[in-house]
Amino acid sequence: MNRKFVHNLIRLREARLREQTAQLKQASRGLTDIRNLHDQARSSAAESIEAADTIAHLEVLGHSRIKLAKLAVKAEEQVRGMVEKVDHARKLTDSAREAGAELHRAHVAERERSMETEAEQFFSWSKVFGR
Repeated sequence: MNRKFVHNLIRLREARLREQTAQLKQASRGLTDIRNLHDQARSSAAESIEAADTIAHLEVLGHSRIKLAKLAVKAEEQVRGMVEKVDHARKLTDSAREAGAELHRAHVAERERSMETEAEQFFSWSKVFGR
């Protein structure tokens, strides 16, 4: 394999992993925000039951809680999908890194074999000429 090709492949896969991870973090923050809003709507609904003048807001708060619960379900599905993508990208990156390390080991082994061959040729040449 070409070392430059493997190096570029590793860089691309690492960049893709960083991109996927950033998208996962963003989706997770969005899910957290949705859950926080849902909790706020729930506590506001509980408070509106206690006060007679705010009972009129109960319907709006109920609709917002339902809407936020649906959004949370969609966001959770999105986060699960992103986790799978990140795992896949991590596996691809790890395999590319391992291929790069294997290629490096092969080059080192080839260089050592070449040096051994040259040394053997030198010693056989020096024996022939009596040096």
